[in-house]
Amino acid sequence: MPAKAVHGNERTHVERRVRDLLARRAVLPGVIESVDAEADLWELGMESLAMVGVMVAVEDEFGIEFPDELLTRETFRSLSVITDAVMSLTQEEDRP
Repeated sequence: MPAKAVHGNERTHVERRVRDLLARRAVLPGVIESVDAEADLWELGMESLAMVGVMVAVEDEFGIEFPDELLTRETFRSLSVITDAVMSLTQEEDRP
C-alpha cells in the first residue's frame, strides 16, 4: 500500500512526490521537472487523456480517490492545485 501523504510542514514533500510521479509517467517530459508549481499545465500542453492518467496515478500513489466534483480540468491545472487536492483528501481520510 502506498505511503500516506504527510501534512503540516510537509507540503513541499507532497508536491515533490506529485512532481516526481508526473515525471515518471512522462507527463510534459522535460518540462515538469523544473516548471513552477503554479504554472498552468494545460497551457504547457497537458491533454485530457494525460489528465486521466495523472488522476489514476495520484490516487494509487497516495491511496486516495478523487470524488466526482474534483474530476475537473481545474483540479489538475497545476502542481500546486493537485497538491492541495491530495492534502485535502488525505486529511479527510485521517478524520474519524
